[in-house]
Amino acid sequence: MEALIIAAGKGSRLNHRFSPKPLLPIYGLRLIERIILTAKLVGIHRFKIVVGYKADEIMKTIGSGEKYGVRIEYIVNPEWEKGNGVSVSKAKQYLKGDFILLMSDHLFDESILKKLKQIDLDDGRCILCVDRNLDGNHFSLEDVTKVRMEEDSVRNIGKNIDRYNAIDTGIFLCTPVIFEALEESISKGEYSLSAGNQVLSKTGKLRTFDITGDFWIDVDDGISLKKARKILVRNLVKLTDGPIAKSLNRPISTRISSKLADYSIMTPNLLTLFSFLLALLSAAFFFLGTYAWIIAGGVMAQLSSVMDGCDGEIARLKFKYSQFGKWLDRILDRYADSFIILGMTHACWLASPNKFVWLVGFLALTGTFLNSYTALPYDEEILKKKLWRKRRWIRVGRDMRLFIIFVGALLNQLFFTLILLALLTNIESIRRLFILRNAYKYVQKD
Repeated sequence: MEALIIAAGKGSRLNHRFSPKPLLPIYGLRLIERIILTAKLVGIHRFKIVVGYKADEIMKTIGSGEKYGVRIEYIVNPEWEKGNGVSVSKAKQYLKGDFILLMSDHLFDESILKKLKQIDLDDGRCILCVDRNLDGNHFSLEDVTKVRMEEDSVRNIGKNIDRYNAIDTGIFLCTPVIFEALEESISKGEYSLSAGNQVLSKTGKLRTFDITGDFWIDVDDGISLKKARKILVRNLVKLTDGPIAKSLNRPISTRISSKLADYSIMTPNLLTLFSFLLALLSAAFFFLGTYAWIIAGGVMAQLSSVMDGCDGEIARLKFKYSQFGKWLDRILDRYADSFIILGMTHACWLASPNKFVWLVGFLALTGTFLNSYTALPYDEEILKKKLWRKRRWIRVGRDMRLFIIFVGALLNQLFFTLILLALLTNIESIRRLFILRNAYKYVQKD
């Protein structure tokens, strides 16, 4: 499936320091880049982009799509000032089958396109994604296109209609029938996409698809730009984050990530290495054994925990996902945990040299490794059963372990901290084992 992106307008309501609007930067990526990369996540690799205002600048900046791993073709609309309906109509000769229609200033979650691609269009109608939450704080009712729908069909659409029960999100799954409707509306001197959709609605050829609750936003002015930035940062919080990550680490790490994202040199792997370096410093400070160094070790461990979230946040903000990056993060985290626990055990041995200290350290390290090893399948089971909604679980993860180490260091109770880690991590790993046993109980081999 191909995607058609409309990027021909002037976007006069935004500060023209970032003109044209599709090139507006948000956390290290331009607006239209975010649209392209979001669509790529669901397997869309061919794009047609309609350009008009400052077309050369957009085409030069975005290019052929090679740097994004996609293919981009441009359609120049010399009549871009007339309206976005004209821009869509210019793509008629370039698109013969079904296609996704997107606006270059509408951000959205990739799950919307994933669900949209699964819809069967055998009836020849077009699909408009609508939001039925009319009290949404991510748009202004004065500016959005309103929709009156009955069951799954659009009965009326426009910015100035009086009766409506949904909002046009600017995300479509179209068949070529859209071009016929636009030709009819344009022949009457109505140049907006909404006018073409009104033609479709009158003939019963415009269906709706409800995406209420999913993230989308029209970046139309300075206010919506600020809202978009806040939502993108808020969405960095993961459903499987532990209690320390949610309440302490994420509020700090997301602020750091939102600042670092604007710098091209800041990559996820670089931040993974930086977090690992902090963990090594923590281990070295613990190894020295005096109370002042133990406090420094605890602080470095907690800083490492905070920075450990930044690599994934930058990856999500800038679409810099990689399998190698995931493995690098997991492997270095295990090394970091090993060195920190080794440093703590050595500090305890300096304070009280006996073999039992090394046994407790070994059990804490073993439990930590098992905790990490079982994390992925356990989290998948939690997500699958949606247990986080019922708050029936507390995730004992790396964020909690490092925070316990931080508190134990401040209290100068490293040996007690090792005992607590040994008990907590091993009991949690055994608990997860029973949960996964029940989850896989009825799974049969082919």
